[in-house]
Amino acid sequence: SSGINAEYGDNSSSPSPESDGPPDDENTWFHRSDVKISISLEPSQKDVAMLESVPMKYIRCSMRLKVSHLEKYIRDKTSLKDELEITCNKTPLDGQLTLENIWLDTWKVKEAPMRLYYSKKT
Repeated sequence: SSGINAEYGDNSSSPSPESDGPPDDENTWFHRSDVKISISLEPSQKDVAMLESVPMKYIRCSMRLKVSHLEKYIRDKTSLKDELEITCNKTPLDGQLTLENIWLDTWKVKEAPMRLYYSKKT
């Protein structure tokens, strides 16, 4: 679950699991104290037969994760190399939006996990 944070988060200097304690830089541990969100990441219904699914459909990650990080995750975990479009409630999401923005604007009153769909950009 923290793998997506370390691999796709904003800070590349994430500590290794073998470290003896907190590093000198307090910002290095920012993922550990972030508010987490559960998301479902799957191919859009219109493209489900054509698109490969990610190995882990359900992900728990930081609310500070951006849509662009999810796009990179999908490309890394599947054979999809095309430009992707991620949607929530059939609304295309800008790559700079965080999961927190999406949750507050479009998902807040619905049940977890927040459902996100991906397709090839047209």
